[in-house]
Amino acid sequence: MPPVIEHMEEDQASEFGNVVLSLFRPRVLIVSTPNYEYNVILQKSNLSSQEDDPEDKNQTQSCKFRNHDHKFEWTREQFNCWATELATRHNYSVEFSGVGGSGDTEPGFASQIAVFRRGPVRQEDVLPEVSDMEHPYKVIWEWSSNNSSRSALTN
Repeated sequence: MPPVIEHMEEDQASEFGNVVLSLFRPRVLIVSTPNYEYNVILQKSNLSSQEDDPEDKNQTQSCKFRNHDHKFEWTREQFNCWATELATRHNYSVEFSGVGGSGDTEPGFASQIAVFRRGPVRQEDVLPEVSDMEHPYKVIWEWSSNNSSRSALTN
């Protein structure tokens, strides 16, 4: 199951993307989140009262989140910007897709998906290896299941 970032705070979702792509560096990462623009279809009962109100020029703004546990929901443009910037920053490509609805008609997919694929490893992304000389610990005793000896590390 892909991470569903709408259950995090928005700033945590951004940090999540940075941590996963910079430290874990998976070959593929799939992220899904609701398309906020699709909520007008899911909440049609609210639309009839909004259409009668001439003061409400933008029906999308008054839509609520789909789930009480969602901390945010992004439009397609917001999700695209987040994923594109994240992919560029960490040497990934990103493709967009979705589930429910249609990507070719408004308001797009009900849930939007970003598929990140790691690009070739850049020299600046390679972490330096720690040599034995740099290791601050030394073995003071060892344990083996065969002979019941033990080991511990100290610094």
